[in-house]
Amino acid sequence: MNEKLQMNEKLIRTDTKALVGSVIIGIVMLIMMQVTGRIDAILDPTLLLLNGTCWAFFTGLIVLMYKQPAGIIAGVVEAVVAMATGYSPLGFFFLFANVIGSVVYTLISGRLSMDKLGHHILAMLGTAVSGNLCVMVGLIYVFHLDWKIALLSSCLTACVGTIAAGILTKSVYGSLQKSALL
Repeated sequence: MNEKLQMNEKLIRTDTKALVGSVIIGIVMLIMMQVTGRIDAILDPTLLLLNGTCWAFFTGLIVLMYKQPAGIIAGVVEAVVAMATGYSPLGFFFLFANVIGSVVYTLISGRLSMDKLGHHILAMLGTAVSGNLCVMVGLIYVFHLDWKIALLSSCLTACVGTIAAGILTKSVYGSLQKSALL
C-alpha cells in the first residue's frame, strides 16, 4: 500500500502551484509551438522537426515540473488554441498526441530516477513515438499521404525529437533542480 502511495506522489500533483504553473507553462508552450509550427510550415509541413522537438521538450518538462494533471492541462490548452488559430491543419490530432504523449512520459519517468541522460531519452522515446503515431494518422487523413510516407515522416520527427528534446529536457530540468525552483 505504501509503495502505491509513493508511486501516486510521483505521478500526480494537484496543488495550486502545479495547476497554475501548468497553465502558465502551457501558454509558453503554446507560443513556442506557434512559432516553430510556422517555421516548419515554411520548410516542410509534413516533417514538423522543430515543432516536434519543441512539443516533446515542453511535454517532458511540464510533467517533470508539475506531474499530472498538469501535463494534460498544458497539452489540451496548446491543442485547443492550435485548432482555434488554425496554425496547423493537424491541430485536431495534436489534442490526442499531447494527452497521450504526456501520459506516456509520466508513466515512464515515474519509474525512473531521471538523473541520467538515458532516462530522459527513454521517456522521450515513448512520448515521441506515441505522439507521432497520432500525428501520422493526421498526415494520412489531412494531407492524404501514403501510410509509408506518413510513417517515415513520423519516424524522422520522433527520432529528432527524442534526441534533441531528451538532451534539452535533461539540461533544463537539471538547472531547475540546482536553482531550487522545483
